[in-house]
Amino acid sequence: MNKVGPFSDLRINHDQEEKFWAESLALIEADQEMVKRLQIIERALALIFGYTIEYTSKTIDENTVQMLGVRLFNAGAAGLKLALSGYYQIAFHQARDIMETGYLIDYLRTSPGQISVWKTADRGTRRKLFDPVKIRIALDERDGDKQMRRAAEYAKLSELASHASYHGFRLTARQGFGELGPFVEIVNLKAWLHEMVLRLGPAAYLYSRHFPQAEAKLVRFSEEFGTDLIVGFKDDSGYREDVEEANDESVR
Repeated sequence: MNKVGPFSDLRINHDQEEKFWAESLALIEADQEMVKRLQIIERALALIFGYTIEYTSKTIDENTVQMLGVRLFNAGAAGLKLALSGYYQIAFHQARDIMETGYLIDYLRTSPGQISVWKTADRGTRRKLFDPVKIRIALDERDGDKQMRRAAEYAKLSELASHASYHGFRLTARQGFGELGPFVEIVNLKAWLHEMVLRLGPAAYLYSRHFPQAEAKLVRFSEEFGTDLIVGFKDDSGYREDVEEANDESVR
């Protein structure tokens, strides 16, 4: 422990986090695929900001959805700060929060009559109608997805990041050894960037679809973002497989 001045240990830890942030950004800037992912994350946050701050809600329901936009932005910004500073497991936990919030936003987008019900629901009603598993089931039924892929992705992030599990230690280990505190590991950084594009990108776009009366510049931004998200990442399975294989190798 450091005995020089109040909170000196905290300041030292913060300085180390900032150093790792700069190292992480340098790693990203040296890899075009990682750059592409960070750029889409940055634009997703800008899209959420635009529809939450620059757009004035026209109805009570729009105002309610904007509060979900606040949560979405904060989770994305917090995840970015944590990942670049080297706290990968907690950064992935933010990705799960984004996934969960994004699913709710998507559900309310095609079931707008439920917005006011969700807003005024007590705990029992919320658990009965809007529990995360209920939302996933409703979306699967809406889309005809009998494979329940949403549940599989949610379970993966829960196991790796949100629940205390031995499998999740891969995100706090480097070369097979557990690390206390933040550290820089390019494999984890690549995996997080990829996961955030999968979660924050669609969530931001679907969020923007709640506001059909937005100004033309915001609508154009939303449309361009949606197109770039689809075109830029539609053939992305090879990159994901490479990231997952490298992650598996790093914990053997």
